[in-house]
Parts: sequence; structure tokens; C-alpha cells
Amino acid sequence: MADTAKKAADTASKDVPAPRAARGGPLKFFREVRREASKVTWPSWKETYLTTIMVFIMVGLTMVFFFGVDWILAMGERWLIGAL
Repeated sequence: MADTAKKAADTASKDVPAPRAARGGPLKFFREVRREASKVTWPSWKETYLTTIMVFIMVGLTMVFFFGVDWILAMGERWLIGAL
């Protein structure tokens, strides 16, 4: 019983190479790239514009938030060392 389990574990742990994929060459590669690119849903100019504006707004809000946190921490540090 133990020998059977050990043999099963030994055969399961052996590295079995995966079968090699068929190679098609550069022309097949570029045909597949074109086919996959045609499946992409590209955003409209309006979506791109609005997304860009939202990114700038979020960057501004993040900048203000971290400025405030940094200022509060700096004031706390000055209070701790008695520099106020």
C-alpha cells in the first residue's frame, strides 16, 4: 500500500515536458495580431477626453490630500521637538 502511494507520488512529481506548439512563422503571427487588434473596442474621442479630465481631477485631489497630510505631520513633528 505504501509502495503504491510512493510510486504514484514519484510519477506525479516527474517533469513531463508539454507538447510543442506548432510554429507558423512571421506571416501567421502578424495575421493573428491583426485579428486580435480588430477585436479591441477602442474608446471614442469623447470618452478619451472625459477620462483624461477625470485623471487630472483625481491627480489634483490626491495632490491636495497628500499636501495636507504632509503639513499635519510636519506640524506634529515641530510640536514634538518644541520648535513651535
